[in-house]
Amino acid sequence: MSFALSESCYKQLTSASNLRMPLLNHLIHRRSLSTLILCQPPLPSKSLRRPGAPAPLFSKAETRSVVTMATMSQGVEQAMKKANDGLYGLRHTVWDQQDVRPEYPKITKDETADVVIVGAGIFGLSIAYNLVKEGKKVVVLEAKAIGSGMTGRTTAHLMAWNDDFYYMVAQRHGEDVAKLVGDSHRAAIDFVERTVREENIDCKFSRVDGYLFPHEESEEVMGMLNKEFEASKMAGFDVKMVDLKKDPACGKIANAILFPNNADFHPLMYIQGLAKAVTNRGGKIYEQCRVSKNEGHKVTTEDGVTVTADTVVLATHSPLNHNLAIHARQEAQRSYVLGFKLKKGSVKKAQWWDTNSPYHYIRIEEKDDFDVLVVGGNDHPTGIKGKDYLDPHSSLEKWARDRWTEAGEVLYKWTGQVYKPIDTLHLLGPDPKPSLGENVYVATGDSGQGMTGGTIAGILLKDLILKRENPWTRMYSPSRLPSPDLSTAQAGTGIVEQTVKGYASNAPLIGTDAINIADLMPTTGAIKQESLNKVAVYKDENGQLYKYSAVCPHLKCTVQWNPVDKSWDCPCHGSIFDAYGRCVNGPAKAHLSPLLPEN
Repeated sequence: MSFALSESCYKQLTSASNLRMPLLNHLIHRRSLSTLILCQPPLPSKSLRRPGAPAPLFSKAETRSVVTMATMSQGVEQAMKKANDGLYGLRHTVWDQQDVRPEYPKITKDETADVVIVGAGIFGLSIAYNLVKEGKKVVVLEAKAIGSGMTGRTTAHLMAWNDDFYYMVAQRHGEDVAKLVGDSHRAAIDFVERTVREENIDCKFSRVDGYLFPHEESEEVMGMLNKEFEASKMAGFDVKMVDLKKDPACGKIANAILFPNNADFHPLMYIQGLAKAVTNRGGKIYEQCRVSKNEGHKVTTEDGVTVTADTVVLATHSPLNHNLAIHARQEAQRSYVLGFKLKKGSVKKAQWWDTNSPYHYIRIEEKDDFDVLVVGGNDHPTGIKGKDYLDPHSSLEKWARDRWTEAGEVLYKWTGQVYKPIDTLHLLGPDPKPSLGENVYVATGDSGQGMTGGTIAGILLKDLILKRENPWTRMYSPSRLPSPDLSTAQAGTGIVEQTVKGYASNAPLIGTDAINIADLMPTTGAIKQESLNKVAVYKDENGQLYKYSAVCPHLKCTVQWNPVDKSWDCPCHGSIFDAYGRCVNGPAKAHLSPLLPEN
């Protein structure tokens, strides 16, 4: 089926004047996407039914059970009261994210500042902390509550190793860049240790060894391990090749590269400590303040309150803008985590990473009476079709139990989201879109290393905002030229394909789920077609139906149902909405539009 690329959509895709991605520009300007993409205007907020339109997909009986935000049952109202506290989208993690509560006020009047930072995760608070120490007047705006985002879903590795491999960084960007990347990782870990000490932050910080081990003992993989060993020495690390003799306390691992001086900490306790340090130095933090507009030096919340500042920093995991110079060069990926109960001391306290792609990452979190083996992996692009989820937690559990035989019952099960740049390095610096004006900065592209990358962002953006030299500026610049290698081209192609699928799903009869609404199981969702529009339909535990526009308010891709997290995920740029359409993770600035029942 072929659809013409609308003029407005084409302009939207090509509006980033300095989008320096030869592959993407080639695809767009050849109109290679025009056979697949159909842009669609926002859906009406009250009804999908248009005069003369075909009958809705819901029968009259089904329609009577469809409810919206304004007409939900008492039980659902109670379940959604957390929305008033900015707490929806929390998960039961080893850090107890489910217990996060707002501690700072909601902004109620217009303010001015030297710097306004949007987002109060480790990126935003690290940047704020560094700037207030320099005497800057800083305002931080958080949509929900500190720790309610992806910082509360991390596995909290402060890593010396770069999980995109130092030998690959050297091949793509040169040995000098690989050395600087190593320097930035070491500096980040040292910064956290120093800050914990200076601010007296109780976050269970400890230095630990890290081990990179082969996912299989083939000649090819062992050769890759040896290349990484040599590259890591070149990057300035005192690494050692060790034999752990398949000790069960070490996951039955034999050969591995030992990286000393990594660090564990409790991420929520740490960022709460940073927040306190920011306010103690005169900074202001506001929670429950979702930003709905950012234009130049003005940032406006959904309540209409504006903060005007000399400098604006978008530190929201993925920037709250429409800038394809950023969004088209990184891919959102879901990652899965399990926490197994362990007998105290039965597994060596260390960090562990394998060479697989996607790779597995493991660490220990100590509780009072037991330890927790925290295992992550099985990453895949965000926004895949519901039928393509292959029980990732179960396969992760099998993988872990085959190696860590001391693993007991599963105490924790959650997911996180990471953003992978096409050339592997973080995107930290001035926004490359000139129309936003000067002194607008972005901090994104964590590449699966958010705790380390967020700390690097705090150090680097402080220097950039204060107009100081920093050796990391060019390599982490969002305006840098992507490396001209095959891996980067393949990554760029993958992002384009994922985006194309998201837009193509807007077209009639494409991207819908082959299930009747009556057959939907409780607590599940599906994408259905009504007239020319896509509808996201959710059935709650009581059998009541809720429907929303399935078009992501960011750049109008069609969301997909995620059966693992019970959420609506956007395949284009990673926006996540809970089952009731509320935005859990940007870059979308608004919720999915609720649709009123037919009369």
